[in-house]
Amino acid sequence: MGRLTDIANRQKTDKGTEHYEKHGYTEVYDRYIPETGYCKLLEIGIWHGDSLRMWNEYNHEIEIHALDIDKDVKQYIEQPNPYHIYIGDQTDESLINYIAKEAAPFNFIIDDGSHQGDHIVASFKLLWQHIKPGGYYFIEDLHAGHANRPVTIERIKRWLGESPNSMTLMANDKLLIIKKPWESPLS
Repeated sequence: MGRLTDIANRQKTDKGTEHYEKHGYTEVYDRYIPETGYCKLLEIGIWHGDSLRMWNEYNHEIEIHALDIDKDVKQYIEQPNPYHIYIGDQTDESLINYIAKEAAPFNFIIDDGSHQGDHIVASFKLLWQHIKPGGYYFIEDLHAGHANRPVTIERIKRWLGESPNSMTLMANDKLLIIKKPWESPLS
């Protein structure tokens, strides 16, 4: 078990291997997201903030931005905190534009939001331009029925105009990882 998974389990996030659905995403993330050094991360869907605490403990230099639809989510997050938390819908174009103006570009975006296929695709289309070249966009929980995994992945591929080889499915087909090319026509 890696350091990030150990932290995830201690923080009781399902991104680790011990709590709730025990996704084990941290065993993938620790290959992409650095333990040290400055970078920016946007996470969509934060529930009680367990993953925010995990990211902060993992790398104190990550500038963490988070979006959640639950207007009461801040009550679960310690105060003061180092996070930038936005409340609203992940498909709200004006909100995404506001977040981008405040914080973009991001090195990493993690969509752990509604898990609805239409929302996943809409958010991706709005946020892709705000990923740094060489950065990563992660979509979690594609195994959820309402994610409509095959259709959602096909829609993203079509929108990107990319071949199937440019996308990597990992973590038992639950996690989609999309790396932004260094030269991207849609940047």
